[in-house]
Amino acid sequence: MVTVRKHPVLTWLITGYVTFIVLWLLLRALFFDRFWPLALLNTVAEYLFVPLLPFLLVGIWQRRWLVVLLLAIPTVSFIVLFGELFWPPSARSRENSGEPLITVMSFNVLYTSQEYEAIAKSIHAASPDLIGLQELTPKNARAIARALETEYPYSTLQTLDPGRSAGLLSRFPIQTAEWFSLPPLDIALHTTMDLNGGRIHVFVVHLSANNLFDHPVGELVPLVIQRYGQRAAEVARLQEEIADLAEPVLLMCDCNLTDTSEAYAHLEGFLSDSFREAGWGFGHTLYTPGAPVPLQRLDYVWHSHDFVAVEAFVGQAGGSDHLPMVAKLELAQAP
Repeated sequence: MVTVRKHPVLTWLITGYVTFIVLWLLLRALFFDRFWPLALLNTVAEYLFVPLLPFLLVGIWQRRWLVVLLLAIPTVSFIVLFGELFWPPSARSRENSGEPLITVMSFNVLYTSQEYEAIAKSIHAASPDLIGLQELTPKNARAIARALETEYPYSTLQTLDPGRSAGLLSRFPIQTAEWFSLPPLDIALHTTMDLNGGRIHVFVVHLSANNLFDHPVGELVPLVIQRYGQRAAEVARLQEEIADLAEPVLLMCDCNLTDTSEAYAHLEGFLSDSFREAGWGFGHTLYTPGAPVPLQRLDYVWHSHDFVAVEAFVGQAGGSDHLPMVAKLELAQAP
């Protein structure tokens, strides 16, 4: 039988890999996204565990139990970071509680896309009550509004500000709608609406993107520092806008961050991620050019403690480089 002892390179690889994971976790605990290399590693954290399974299989196949024991460190780390995403979410239903159930979708429709029929089909497939849309243009906003006006009689799309590429479709009456400051993009819509006799606040925002591959390699470091700093400031500004609201809050967001980033941890400090609460799997929503499958989750439905997520899932493709995020929410506390 082939053994690790006869192939010391494999032992060195596994030892080096475990050392790398331990060092990354230590630096992450101390500094999080403070330094740009750490910020990038934290953004792609799930992919740092790609070597884990083949290493484990080789160790078990060759009965190298010390190697398997060593790999327990990254194994436990993966479970801590991602394990809840692969544990079946608890079963809940409207019948069990009798409270209102609302379905919410966040969908970046891609500003260059003209596949309006695909967008409408994606929305129809999930049948949401509220749809927060990002990367709208006056042209695609008009087309989407026309295609869905029967099902969604209330919207902000007809009065879309050409400089603000976000909007909301709703089955519930929209009481107020206003833009608020969220630099540098300022794509931040705050609406209030009536939900079964009570008022809720609904936000639709689009945070700064990395777009690292759209720039020369020499600009990587300053670009990472700039974009991660911008998102940290945007999240802090969102907290300011939401902190003093007494009524329930929903946030549909193309957040351009992953759930292992520091900005995500800040957001999670004052809102709950519906997919983490009631989804399954990684929930990737973003297609990278050339990739056959989505590679990261950047799209979110966040909610205040007034709601409980009973189901969350990635929606049907709709002609965009993003897949929609859908969440079904129970109103745990009447507004």
